[in-house]
Amino acid sequence: MDIISLIAGLSAPAAYPDAVRHVEIRQTHISVICLTEDVVYKIRKPVKFPFLDFSSLPQRRFDCEREVELNQRLAPDVYLGIVPIVLRDGKIHVEGPGEIIDWAVKMRRLPDEASLEHRLDRGEIGPEMIGMLGRRLAQFHAAAASGAHIAQYGRHAVVSRNVLENLDVIPKSGGTLLEPEQLTRLAELIRLRLDKDRDLIERRAARGIPRDTHGDLRLDHVYFFPECVPPADLSVIDCIEFNDAFRYADPVADIAFLIMDLKFHGDSDLARRLADDYFTESHDEEGRQLLPLYVSYRAAVRAKVATLELAESEIPESERLAAAERARGLWRLALSELEIPSRRPCLVLVGGLQGTGKTSLARGLAEVAGFTVIRTDVVRKELARTSASPSTGAAGQGGLYASEWTERTYEECLWRAVDLLRQGQRVIVDGTFLLERHRRRFLEAARSLALSGLFLSCQADPQVIRRRLAERTGDASDADWEVYRAAVEKWEPASDLTARVTAITDCSGSTLSARLFAADVLRKAELLEPLDSDTSGA
Repeated sequence: MDIISLIAGLSAPAAYPDAVRHVEIRQTHISVICLTEDVVYKIRKPVKFPFLDFSSLPQRRFDCEREVELNQRLAPDVYLGIVPIVLRDGKIHVEGPGEIIDWAVKMRRLPDEASLEHRLDRGEIGPEMIGMLGRRLAQFHAAAASGAHIAQYGRHAVVSRNVLENLDVIPKSGGTLLEPEQLTRLAELIRLRLDKDRDLIERRAARGIPRDTHGDLRLDHVYFFPECVPPADLSVIDCIEFNDAFRYADPVADIAFLIMDLKFHGDSDLARRLADDYFTESHDEEGRQLLPLYVSYRAAVRAKVATLELAESEIPESERLAAAERARGLWRLALSELEIPSRRPCLVLVGGLQGTGKTSLARGLAEVAGFTVIRTDVVRKELARTSASPSTGAAGQGGLYASEWTERTYEECLWRAVDLLRQGQRVIVDGTFLLERHRRRFLEAARSLALSGLFLSCQADPQVIRRRLAERTGDASDADWEVYRAAVEKWEPASDLTARVTAITDCSGSTLSARLFAADVLRKAELLEPLDSDTSGA
């Protein structure tokens, strides 16, 4: 039976045992997941790729059995066994008598809201919980199977093959997922990093460090149940069962998957905390040196998976479009992780009230840290020259500074910033950012592109601001002291999302002192080289 007909049959509640009222179908490039109210059934697609073969019924049954067996390690209460998919009286049924046409893994359904992904979205995950997860995974790796057979999968030749083959899928996508120069740079950096890490990878394999790991540590595979007593408070599902080469690995390659996913989710601080607690518990500071390679590799793996989904006709068009956008972001993350900090694409908002010195700071950072600056004051007047617009007037007195023109200006700045970020550039947007919704839109755009976003909130002593505004001549800004006083009343506090990536920047003194502070913020975010590195920074 073809996969489309099978999915259609499995979409009917009558196909399932018990009193099923609703069935939700989710798909990956290799599986169909059928979710009922209490139970999940996972069916393999009859596909064959270089890394797996599900083309025959016996192969699919064997893989179902392996999935149940291996996932007992981190989710013993979730996996209930395997069941047949049968054809009876011309209709598809799950379990029961009939002609067996396929097999499925039967699982207890876990609540979506308990997943790490959903808890992060709701702001329920803090450093302590992430630290606990890092320690528990270090303990899992310490107890996992090892030996000469497993260690060979951690050899440099195997790692190199796995890492480099991810690049093969990009040309098959029609070249739409990465700019040609980004693809060239990614391939160059991967090979350089593999060469740099060669001796360390070999030494660790020779010492038997590789383990039988999970292989697919993603945010949506980790579930927290804080109300339960350990170890029932944590379940990690869906390990890799179809290819030993993807599961037998250096433990750093395993934890790197979750670190990558946290970064892709926009939670770089939590990613650092996870890594810190993991390496402290595992007593493996040496292994931390391999994180850039393996985080990039894991991003590329997920990018490849998303790219493969683009060719699957049974996946709805809306999901394929989402997969394409996800793939682009993941490829960018794979590149960024290996790039030197001062070349990593990122978005920095330099905001604050009029006269605080934000434009001087933005220009200074652009000179020393390779940013392209988009200034709202300049864009506003560019739009006025190319549109039928009201007279400019004084800032804050309506006309070009009316709310509808402000919205149009920020919209145009956002479009320009996203276009540059997609090309792999580093962007500063210089504007007041009085309103929280403007800050959020820009930062969420960076997050959706899997890039770092920061907000440098410039402040200065009011008397300094008054003097600066009085002395200003020939500037794109029309703001004066009265505009500043009105803006003070309109300034909106930061939301939790913005506050997490905001650095209050004192610009009362010299431009140099503000720039040095901002440069330190960039270094902490790994967007500028450390002061003791060979590459000069700000």
